[in-house]
Amino acid sequence: MGKCALYYFSATGNSLAVALSLAEKLPNTEPISLPGSMILDDPYAAARDADQVGFVFPVHRATMPEMVRGFIEQMPIRPDCYYFAVSTYTVFGCNEFWDIDEILSASGAELNYAASVKMAGSVGLQDQNSPKVQQTLTMVDEQLTEIADQIGNRQENYFRRSFKLLGKMVRIYTDNRRKNIAFTINEKCTRCGVCAQVCPAQNIILDEEGGFAPIRSDKCQACLACIHWCPANALGTNINIHSHYHHPDIKPEQLNPIVLKPNARAEEKTS
Repeated sequence: MGKCALYYFSATGNSLAVALSLAEKLPNTEPISLPGSMILDDPYAAARDADQVGFVFPVHRATMPEMVRGFIEQMPIRPDCYYFAVSTYTVFGCNEFWDIDEILSASGAELNYAASVKMAGSVGLQDQNSPKVQQTLTMVDEQLTEIADQIGNRQENYFRRSFKLLGKMVRIYTDNRRKNIAFTINEKCTRCGVCAQVCPAQNIILDEEGGFAPIRSDKCQACLACIHWCPANALGTNINIHSHYHHPDIKPEQLNPIVLKPNARAEEKTS
């Protein structure tokens, strides 16, 4: 296997955990922050000389995050490159792979391989440290071993496709939902800055009074990372979520977009 550029977008840490696991199982592979790459002079430097290019991301409202879509749309596509995608979901996906294949095929390439991984998440979850969550994570690791083996052998597969009209409707709905999100902060806020650290769009800044505040702009991905990671549960939105959750093996500093290669977990294993 040649060089592999593995880009990830993560909010709860689930997709980052998957990217780290795949990188450990695939030779010549290092996970790269997709949001972090977008602030570089050359966002696609790692992909230009890679034989394989992969994307790991969560399913947001039945499709891929808008930032992931924009990143792939602007990427220099090579027909001879092996492209793959792994999505993480809690309830279901719909068009995430179909959308990527549409983008790649317009430049003569294709999405060669795709797989979905069911993870614990914010929907219906009460305790992220519960035995049920740990059981799910164990099953995920077993699934990723198989996925990595298939990617390493450059296998191709048939992935789920939806109706084109439904895909357009989902995208319109998702984009409207993203643009109309509104944040609130209550008196529990300790100004710790975790929300700013985990925001993939770098959409949270220090306000004039010295507190961190989500600022409305079209950069917001509506990923709710700020809410899931807030240690004081001080953040809320007009979009209802069932509970707070973040991956138990991921630390918030690993999600900082500036950290292109989050090797913290690997370092902990060797220490």
